[in-house]
Amino acid sequence: MAALLQTQQLGAIQGKSSDGVTQYLGIKYATLVDRLADAVLYEEHANGVRDATKDGPTAVSLPIGCDLELSHIQQTLPKKDLPQSDLDCLNLNIAVPSNVTSSSRLPVFLFIHGGGLIIGANSWPQFDYSRLIKLSTEKNLPIVAVSVNYRLGALGFLTSEELRSAGYKANNGLRDQRVAIEWVRKHIHEFGGDPENITLAGMSAGGASVTYHLSSEQALFKRAIVMSGTYFLTQPLPYEAHEQNYQKAVVALGLSDTTPEERIKALLAIPAGEIVSRLPLSILAVPAIDGDIIPSAPSHAETSRTASNEPRGKGWCRELMIGDARVDASIIAFLYPQTKNGCVKKFSKALGTVFSTQPIVAEAVLKSYGLADENMSDEDAYPSILNFINDVLFFTPVLTFAQGWKGPTYVYYFNEGNPWEGPWQGRTSHILDLAYLFQNFRESLSPEQQAVAVAFAEDFFKFCHGQAPWPAITPGTVTSGFTARYYGPSSRGSTIGTVNQAYGGESQRRSSFYDVADKVGLDDLAKVFNVFMSL
Repeated sequence: MAALLQTQQLGAIQGKSSDGVTQYLGIKYATLVDRLADAVLYEEHANGVRDATKDGPTAVSLPIGCDLELSHIQQTLPKKDLPQSDLDCLNLNIAVPSNVTSSSRLPVFLFIHGGGLIIGANSWPQFDYSRLIKLSTEKNLPIVAVSVNYRLGALGFLTSEELRSAGYKANNGLRDQRVAIEWVRKHIHEFGGDPENITLAGMSAGGASVTYHLSSEQALFKRAIVMSGTYFLTQPLPYEAHEQNYQKAVVALGLSDTTPEERIKALLAIPAGEIVSRLPLSILAVPAIDGDIIPSAPSHAETSRTASNEPRGKGWCRELMIGDARVDASIIAFLYPQTKNGCVKKFSKALGTVFSTQPIVAEAVLKSYGLADENMSDEDAYPSILNFINDVLFFTPVLTFAQGWKGPTYVYYFNEGNPWEGPWQGRTSHILDLAYLFQNFRESLSPEQQAVAVAFAEDFFKFCHGQAPWPAITPGTVTSGFTARYYGPSSRGSTIGTVNQAYGGESQRRSSFYDVADKVGLDDLAKVFNVFMSL
């Protein structure tokens, strides 16, 4: 069913309605002069009727990206046409209850997709918001939901001195997201949303993006939801490291013998899909410490202190919800299966490198994770090493942010097992909580699993409405006054519950990292992962 929205600032917009939900798809929020340029806010008033009944182009990335993510979820959804564009990818999708008006002022849920900053799109079928919006209405907690596309890979994050000298800033992908937030703040009221009540949410690299936007001096949103990823997952690199990365890209693209001007011209002219296919995975797509979007390298030490200004959003973002899935490190095993080969020796070497003058610490880590036997097989040792990686990248950052946040903080643990056949069946793999949150896999879930999905989403709705979904933790500590919500596992008869300890018991989280961290600090322990991945 057609849905025509008359707006004052943007003109007439044709959406589509079905089952009590109206969607406005492929709405352009920014324009690009060229593929590496700054995103410029787009708010042109349409003379006719703007068609918002179909998805807009995605950012240029691996064409198999959607199938790749679904294969890790271990369940498929009906395929969609997913055209890509280097210039017309900066669009967003909006979903609202069909009965909203411009005076409804509903809370806004603004979501940033993950994908390691190299894949992802708001049009992927797992990100359809129809069921989420319908459920919010049924629970009498209606919301407006927005999802955005942003530049990925080299076009989103490649930077160098010669690019910056030519006027091309670092962190295009994050800057795109920032412009999308600005567009939503200016225009979402015409779609029934409240621009003063925006919750910025993200998963994995999207969660990391949320924490980067918390570094803004300007207040951008009211609340934040960080799911299985912070800036400790996609750590920013200094310009020096990006310079080396850029030179590797130049070599891979066959541009070594060209002048800076010729290189930039080629980067703007080579078919974007060809750039993606020719650049190896060793070419990093990570943010840069630019002194602007990312003012400095983040640390556990500063983030965990309520008195610190890291990130700056502690001063203006009212509330934080943050959590993880029990086996988020499944994504490392999935994307980097080679890490299993010789993993015991590589892990021991990484520990020895980081703690060369503290062998007792290295031994303590090995013992804490059950890796003291250097003759263990890769098959036996790899799960324990994934436990360490999980704690470094996902679990400890949750507690670090929770401890350092000044306002109300709500910690959650997603413990529901993967119900679908595959290597992670029965375990809480990365991205699984999104499959539950957005309700798009409902037909292949049991009634008990559906109950977990509904409870998970309802708590998100409450948070967006400014309601406490469960008790907040006491600021400045995770050892007393702590409460966390857990979801599942339904296989053990558990839908939701709360725990009063950060690890152990029903939390299903380990204390192993903290058993050692008091000797050296979280930041030093975290370095072990980077060394391990480089071996």
